[in-house]
Amino acid sequence: MTLPLIPGRTAPGLEAVLGPHLSQALAACLPHTGRPTSVEECTGGNVSHVFRVRGETGNVIVKIRGSRFARIEHIATDPALIAVEHRALTLHHGLLPDLFPQVLAFLPDAHAMVMTDVFPDGRTWREHLDQRAATAEECTRLATALSRVHHATADLPPLRDGDGDNLFRAEHAYGYCLRSAGHRVLDEACRRLDTLPGRQLILGDTCPKNLSLTAGRTAFVDLDNVHTGTPLFDLGYLLAHLVLHHITRPVRLSPLAAAFLDAYTLPGPARPWHDDDLLAAVAAGVLLYRLEARTVPYPATAPPTAAGWLRRTLRRLLDAGPFTVPDLLNAATGPVTS
Repeated sequence: MTLPLIPGRTAPGLEAVLGPHLSQALAACLPHTGRPTSVEECTGGNVSHVFRVRGETGNVIVKIRGSRFARIEHIATDPALIAVEHRALTLHHGLLPDLFPQVLAFLPDAHAMVMTDVFPDGRTWREHLDQRAATAEECTRLATALSRVHHATADLPPLRDGDGDNLFRAEHAYGYCLRSAGHRVLDEACRRLDTLPGRQLILGDTCPKNLSLTAGRTAFVDLDNVHTGTPLFDLGYLLAHLVLHHITRPVRLSPLAAAFLDAYTLPGPARPWHDDDLLAAVAAGVLLYRLEARTVPYPATAPPTAAGWLRRTLRRLLDAGPFTVPDLLNAATGPVTS
């Protein structure tokens, strides 16, 4: 079956990425979109190329993994790893279909997937946060959804074969993220995370660009970082991004963080968040990872002066020794508005 290229400026981008597999991918979209009318590239992801295909009867998302990261071209990768994300999506959608997109077609030769579009307005939560503060309702809904995910995946086996999950955690979740700051407290945090009980599948990249909170619905996307770890990592990762996106709105931060953390129930032994120095350290490490952006870029969420002040404040906090989540929130609401 041969399909014509879709008119529009972004269609050549899809053709360039898919090459000879373009017709196969468009044919997979057709039952869900009707006659395709446009293609647009979705921004935000670093690893894969992502496009939204619009048609007369609906929209779908096409995700393709190449031999190099889509937006960090000096990092090589194996395109076949999209099969791991396919397994993660199939698993999570099967458990919680209201929270994850459905894979409509998997094209292993093209290293591509066609998925349902879970962004009703075509915008990520990151795009909304660039224009406004989060709401307490969003934070509560997001925490409740994250808790549901962790409870649903608590007893599942590793996603990768052999020691693949351990290597992924060490090289990606820890290497790119917490250890990238080169601070002894964050190295120790990685060791402590690995000693916590209740190791299980976690999402690994719970940031606003991978979330939709529009129209009362919560959805998680971009599951190529799913691995065996501890739920506290996901919780700290999201908390860090909540801080990051409210650097210039400090008065909103503490109430929003409390709404988020109060709504989340960690599986296993209770860990009151207000006294949790490990959760605080993980969040601080993720913040530095985003603010210093040594390997993985993250578009600025605040003017350079404010971001620089917070970066220095975080390093002083880590140098001073153990600190709690309220300590972190208080530090982040200092003179960053000046």
